[in-house]
Amino acid sequence: MKASPMSLFEEFIKEAYGSQYVIPVYQRNYTWKKNKQVNQLLNDIKRILDKESKRHFIGTIVYVIVDTDFIVRERAVVDGQQRLITMFLIAHALKEIAKEQSNTDISNILAASYLENAASNEYKYRLKPSVSDDDAYAYIAKGIPADYIGQAGRESVIMTNFVYIKSVIGAYVSTYGLMNVINAIRQIYVVRIELDDYDDAQQIFESINSTGEKLTAADLIRNFIMMNKSNDVQEDIYNSYWLKLERIFPESKKMAEFFRFYLAAKTYVLIPDKDLYESFKIYWKNLTASISHDVMLVDILNYAKHFERLYLARSVDELGEALMDYRRMQSFMPAPFMMQILEYLRCGSITDKQASAILQLLNTYLVRRYIAGQDTSAISRFFPSFLKNVVNRLEKSSFNEVVDICTYYLVNDTRTKSTFMPDDNQVRSYLLTANAYTLQNIRWLLDKIENAGNPVKLDLSALSIEHIMPQTPNDYWNAVAKLSPEQYDVSVNKLGNLTLAAIPDNSKMQNYNFDYKKSVLESTKHLRMNASIYAKTSWTVDDIGRRTEELTDKILELFPYVSSFYTASDDAKRFITLSRAEITARGYLHTDNKLTVFAGSIVRYGTAPSSETLKDLREDLVENEIIIYESGVFKFAQDYVFSAPSSATDFILGGSNNGWIYWKDADGSLINDSLR
Repeated sequence: MKASPMSLFEEFIKEAYGSQYVIPVYQRNYTWKKNKQVNQLLNDIKRILDKESKRHFIGTIVYVIVDTDFIVRERAVVDGQQRLITMFLIAHALKEIAKEQSNTDISNILAASYLENAASNEYKYRLKPSVSDDDAYAYIAKGIPADYIGQAGRESVIMTNFVYIKSVIGAYVSTYGLMNVINAIRQIYVVRIELDDYDDAQQIFESINSTGEKLTAADLIRNFIMMNKSNDVQEDIYNSYWLKLERIFPESKKMAEFFRFYLAAKTYVLIPDKDLYESFKIYWKNLTASISHDVMLVDILNYAKHFERLYLARSVDELGEALMDYRRMQSFMPAPFMMQILEYLRCGSITDKQASAILQLLNTYLVRRYIAGQDTSAISRFFPSFLKNVVNRLEKSSFNEVVDICTYYLVNDTRTKSTFMPDDNQVRSYLLTANAYTLQNIRWLLDKIENAGNPVKLDLSALSIEHIMPQTPNDYWNAVAKLSPEQYDVSVNKLGNLTLAAIPDNSKMQNYNFDYKKSVLESTKHLRMNASIYAKTSWTVDDIGRRTEELTDKILELFPYVSSFYTASDDAKRFITLSRAEITARGYLHTDNKLTVFAGSIVRYGTAPSSETLKDLREDLVENEIIIYESGVFKFAQDYVFSAPSSATDFILGGSNNGWIYWKDADGSLINDSLR
């Protein structure tokens, strides 16, 4: 590695004659804003012109030399591309201004000294921006920016900044003179860092970008995939795969979110955001040891399309209303599982009908948990392990049974866990007293009730939720309710007191008496859910209770409780339990004696395990939120595999234990007697 300060124009660019600075595809696009970073640099140049400063340092530029031929060498820019591109735009602006002033000699010198090489091929220009910026820059380099600007619908940050830079530099030239401006720009300095062959460009890139404007995990993943490949290969990866990913995920943070769910679908573990990049590197290196990067990228792109279909698309497709409902809930927790289901669909392993049925199953599961007041944190890490169970079972079964298998592991297998699906009684019990007005997706559920059974779904988007008994009582409603203020607040937000009304009608009704409200509601008689209200002569707390029961029944009909008759007969005895005082754990004993401890299992945290390895593991699992503290106990937030029953028991109970005499099978026998 060689590092040295130098004039950006006179040494870094001018003395690099015969070289081309290439912005690799993995780098972020040019993003400097004209009113922020660009304007700051132009102001710094003006300070030099005004003798307020002799020179100005703008940072580092890191590059690695890539040998091409004896005429031209590529310099791949690892860091500093934003400032480097901006300085080239300034040089082009000076060249154009000199030309417009008929100062041809200076214009030609600027081109020959800073902007061009003698080569007439692809290495003619000393800067090659990244693929996304290359087109606009080519018009600038050829001296025909007006041709680009004149094309309708074309936008480019590079072109926008060039036009702005030229106008400001032009004003400087008018005030200070062309040569004074050129000499001032010569006083812009950088620190050049030239990497040697043995320098780890990847590690240096990560270190540099650990400060300043933070890169997302998706930015780092793009860099990791493309770095240390030739520019041609990088451009092929970008055009064939990464550009398509960027079209699906224009925001880098959203792409990072996708990669987190993609890894969960592949590894069955939902890793924390902070560990995404490192986890992806391990996953990529393990697989590309045996398959090509093209195969990997095709797979990533397929799953990205599945994610788009599940969450980003708006059109109705073959999966029908079940998919539209799933999109409406915008729950990302099942993303790893559902992306794999759509991959099975893409490969022809399952049918549209099966995929739609699985979506409906998930919708029912999510809706019932939401409206029964179940904490979503209990299922935030459930779906990767759920997917693992389904995938493992499908390897032993037929895809004809996929819906039953999914139902078994989502409903039957979770009945005694924190991830259970509430049954009808549990949903009713909660909704009878719940503040339904604050429930997630309550507006959508009222739409579903109104449209139930309609062959053509009505567009209800112009309606809003109306409280029949108003949220703010007056003397009339206090006399009707006969409740304390606290009791009134509970009753007024129950499900049975909510309905849909046109927004203008909602404004009219306010807290007027029931007869007036009913007359307004009757003006929109096409709403079937209001029919029972029209028949009432009064609206009391008892009416609210009865209507709450009616609407709850309708929700339960829309999302009926299901269970599976499927049984994993060969596995039945291998679902095992450990119970000691306050500790309860459940798991599955594999045939190779590995033990998967299920999410929800409790850990005795006061007693340390017998080995340093298990102590360290505890700390790691807590840090990565695989073990969480909830309701006064430490518990597994997701399934975790131990090498043997004894190591699992040592981890859970602390100390040193023979796990074979602690765990019991489904029949209540010690696994030492029945499964060893």
